[in-house]
Amino acid sequence: MSFKIMLANNATLLDNAFKLRHKVFVEEEALLSSTSDGRIIDRFDAYPTTHNLVVTTDSNEVIGTFRLSLDSTEGLPADEYYDFRKHLPKKSKLLHTGLFCITKAHRSSTLSMGLILMAAYFSVSHDVTHVVAPINPKIGNMLKRIGFQSVGDEFIEPHTGATMLPLVLDVSTINDFFLNFIKQNQFNDFLNDYERWFFKKGELIIKAGTIGSEAYHIIDGKVQARIPGSTHVLGELGEGEMFGELSLLTDEPRSADIVAITDVQMMVLSKEAFMSKFLSKPDEVLKLMRLLAKRTQSLINQLQK
Repeated sequence: MSFKIMLANNATLLDNAFKLRHKVFVEEEALLSSTSDGRIIDRFDAYPTTHNLVVTTDSNEVIGTFRLSLDSTEGLPADEYYDFRKHLPKKSKLLHTGLFCITKAHRSSTLSMGLILMAAYFSVSHDVTHVVAPINPKIGNMLKRIGFQSVGDEFIEPHTGATMLPLVLDVSTINDFFLNFIKQNQFNDFLNDYERWFFKKGELIIKAGTIGSEAYHIIDGKVQARIPGSTHVLGELGEGEMFGELSLLTDEPRSADIVAITDVQMMVLSKEAFMSKFLSKPDEVLKLMRLLAKRTQSLINQLQK
């Protein structure tokens, strides 16, 4: 089963994220009280400065979510019950992270860390200086791996009765592992979208003959391009390499099967975002043309063998 981590960009994904909060925090963990509509939501979810990462399956089921709230004139969710600001420089640009949850059936270190990595990426790309996180102490160690520091003792959040641990991240001190992740995802500023896909070894990523709607940048793992319906390998691609972009430029069906030969993690660029960046960044267009030329020559070499 493949998974995607992305920003909830439509009403259906958002509503399913609100329902998932209820499923995890009320039904599975009994941390919060049940609501009449089966959703956990507050006023901050209505603000344009709030964004929600979601994890979806290949059947579009939402199985995880993480709320990211940029500071605004209305403040942050935590301002109502904990004073993070006293621990921070006055001119800090803040991001509040909270309501982190994944269903019990799908919890794994890969998906948990994937959500946290994407939140770190979001922070850097929005010039955030500090991230504040009043979180369930159970995931405290995971956040401390990035560089979060505790700024107080555990406390009871008054609205929900849940136990919280107050953590703060100075983004300038983020550790090398996460900085490398961010640099990989930015792909020389050509790939700066918030969608991450996970495939298991042996899974089919692209089927020849289908119409392309995304390009892919490999963050970790390897894939093979194969002649449709066979095991004949046209080539292999690995970390830092991109595929799927030619179909976006030509509007022709995909020409090869792409199969994961290891577990693979990729950032994904939609056709709309790809074409926008393609038209607005001439330097990156040149890089892409060189990439396509190199790939074409490699294919010619394969066919001549």
